[in-house]
Amino acid sequence: MKKTIKIAHLYHDIMNLYGENGNVVALKTFIERQGVECEVVQFSLGDRLDFKSCDIYYMGAGSEESEYMVLSEMYDYAGDIEHAIEEGKTFLITGNAMEMFGTKIRLKNTRNVACLGIFEYNAVEENERLVSEVFYKCEDLPEDRGRDIIGFKNCHSNIMNNIYDRLFPFPDSIHYKNFYGMTFVGPVCIRNPYFTDYILKNLFEEKGWDYEIHDDSSEYVAYREFVKNFMRNGNLD
Repeated sequence: MKKTIKIAHLYHDIMNLYGENGNVVALKTFIERQGVECEVVQFSLGDRLDFKSCDIYYMGAGSEESEYMVLSEMYDYAGDIEHAIEEGKTFLITGNAMEMFGTKIRLKNTRNVACLGIFEYNAVEENERLVSEVFYKCEDLPEDRGRDIIGFKNCHSNIMNNIYDRLFPFPDSIHYKNFYGMTFVGPVCIRNPYFTDYILKNLFEEKGWDYEIHDDSSEYVAYREFVKNFMRNGNLD
């Protein structure tokens, strides 16, 4: 029987503000390197979402308008999403999509936008926008195997009251069971190949499958050079 991983790419067309489609490409590539087939199913507005038959659920960043459009449709699925998370389905949620899984977004005009309520954190809009490269540590990864995380942020809200385990030592990330959330935008999985391995290795082990890290390929070389030349040597200006 062929081994297959099925990825659900949620709102692939409107939650793709910074090329987040690249994260799904990376996941698919890494999976296929293991000799496992990978099927990507794309969902968008008006589609009937399925939180049972897929192995990985991914959603990236979008404009505020797109975020609220998606949120208005996802209310009906809150119970299904929570059940899937509790059952151990793998979720990778990046950018402002992470906000939607909390309780609310407090806007600058003090109006609150209700979110899915799956986790108890909330987002608060700020007057100033943060646009910057960000460098964190992921303590779940070994020092020489991707602990340094390269990210990019473009946001004007902060995650508050995050009581959950985190991927990084800051409240703008969460790691609960197999739910991985962060406010980084863009192709996080390509820039951080060891982190991508970490997510997939956990999934493969739960299925009883072997997972081998192929760290001689170009994305690993690029990652190690970036860490050596910029992060470790302090040349970040």
